[in-house]
Amino acid sequence: MTPAQIARIRADFATIARDADGFAVRFYECLFLLDPALRPLFSADLAAQRTKLVQALAFVVASLDRFERIAGAVADLGRRHRDYGVSAAHYGVVGTALLMALDARLDGLTADGRAAWSAAYSALAETMIEAADAAPALAAE
Repeated sequence: MTPAQIARIRADFATIARDADGFAVRFYECLFLLDPALRPLFSADLAAQRTKLVQALAFVVASLDRFERIAGAVADLGRRHRDYGVSAAHYGVVGTALLMALDARLDGLTADGRAAWSAAYSALAETMIEAADAAPALAAE
């Protein structure tokens, strides 16, 4: 990622962080609109999940200029998501939902912003998918 892309993402995130829960609500609305079959992967009450989403985004956004330092944590997240039932195919839907939510909450995502967020999400998703594919599944209990 370029320094300009990182700056764009951080500026956008500062804007959505002012109403972080509103952003997270919109994200999950978009996600379940795009793929209703994903809804059963989550608990009925999404409040805690919305908080986790925003915390994860904040962690990644803060670390964009040193992604290699968080790659292990991102890989762990990918392995956990695989064990929750998330497949590689779901990542595309999540990326689309993220862009839709950003577009809605930023009153229009610029072309530069869309490219920056897409690049960041692609790096994140690739790391998570690779880790999930490489790790053995947890044994069923």
